Amino acid sequence: MLSSKGSLRTRLFLLFGLVLLIGGTVLLFAANTLAQRSADQLYDKLLESAALTAVDNLSVIEQQLHFDLPYASLATLALSEDDRVLYSLIDSHAQVLTGYDFVQPELPEQMKQQHQQGLPYFFNHRYQGELFRFVVLERRLLELGMQDTIYLQMGQSRLARDQLAADLTFKATLGVGGLIILGWLFVWLTAGWSLRPLLKIEQELTTKQPTDLTALSTQVPTEAAHLVEAINKFMGRLQRNQDRNHAFIAEAAHQLRTPLASLQAQAELATEEQDIASIQNRTRRILRNARETNTRISQLLNYATLAHRADVLLPEPIVLSEAVSQILVDLAPIALTQEVELSFDNHIDDTCITADPEAIKEILRNLVDNALKYGQPATGPASINVSLELVLDNAWVRLQVQDTRRGLPPELLSQVTQRFGRGELNQQSGSGLGLAIVEQLVHGMQGRLELANASDAGLSARVFLKTSLCKP
Repeated sequence: MLSSKGSLRTRLFLLFGLVLLIGGTVLLFAANTLAQRSADQLYDKLLESAALTAVDNLSVIEQQLHFDLPYASLATLALSEDDRVLYSLIDSHAQVLTGYDFVQPELPEQMKQQHQQGLPYFFNHRYQGELFRFVVLERRLLELGMQDTIYLQMGQSRLARDQLAADLTFKATLGVGGLIILGWLFVWLTAGWSLRPLLKIEQELTTKQPTDLTALSTQVPTEAAHLVEAINKFMGRLQRNQDRNHAFIAEAAHQLRTPLASLQAQAELATEEQDIASIQNRTRRILRNARETNTRISQLLNYATLAHRADVLLPEPIVLSEAVSQILVDLAPIALTQEVELSFDNHIDDTCITADPEAIKEILRNLVDNALKYGQPATGPASINVSLELVLDNAWVRLQVQDTRRGLPPELLSQVTQRFGRGELNQQSGSGLGLAIVEQLVHGMQGRLELANASDAGLSARVFLKTSLCKP
């Protein structure tokens, strides 16, 4: 039984939830940065306005510098009641003229660049352990008797700024959190709705009878169409195998019933015989029938095995000429025993094909065995020629096995490749499965089998297989 590895819907929910959390974190970080910047921009305007009001109150009376912090400056900054305000008036020599002595003696270069462009200079600085936001304005005095550059530095604590930034960030957090929750809910509902076609497939498969291997008819989206197509192809292969097995069992039972009945009849007659010579004659018939039946059963089992192997071929790169040579070496003693000359012509050198070595062996063995059994003349020299040639612009290899018999009538050429369809013109025994096995295996390798009567004499069996660019 298959073990479950969790819900696909839950996986999608968690995956999109993680994406939403990461995206929400990035958005909150950006929102906090934007809130800080917005708060600084707002309060920087107020601080600059208060500093401008204050620096306008700077005057020179009788060569003496006079400065009083106007109430309007403090009123501008009064919007933030809890913030503290600092100011300092400094000359060009970094000497504090009035106010708080908290400014470094050396003025930063950046401040000078800002003032040269006519812009105020803002910076953050800690005073007595508290962070302040300062603005520095430049005022050049060209009064009679006094020519100097005066800097007004005014600072405000960041309580109101930070509170505004925190408030904006909190509101952004609520918005982003709401979007994440809505996104999670949307993903959960969408995942369930998107997976409904899989449930329909499951329901249709569940309601099918064990013998019903017809294609699924459930309408599914494009993303699930490949799954349905794969299931339909798989069930189609199962249906073909089932039909083939049923037909094979029926035909095998028909083919075995006759020899088994003959065996039984011969055995029953032998038990009634009194003459020793008659009993021995019956016994020889029983032995011959038993051997033929055993041979037929072996061929039937062999066919069933190879018919299944044709659907699950294990191709690998092989040099066809080497494979054929090795197989003919094994078959040579059989041909020699029957006084048949077995020859091999190789015209393809080391051409490579991708095929199942066992299938190639079985194809050639059956073709040569068929030629040995049915293809030799009653008198005269007997021979079998096996040849390999490249055809069709070297895209195919032709494996040909030719015997020296007179051939077959045209109407029997298609019959001999059918199961149990023996096309011999004499009385040699056989199961009629040899060429059927060959055709089944050749078809499994996307090749083709052709049978033709040779122009001079004999039957020519030709197997066409695709060449391969692979190297073994």
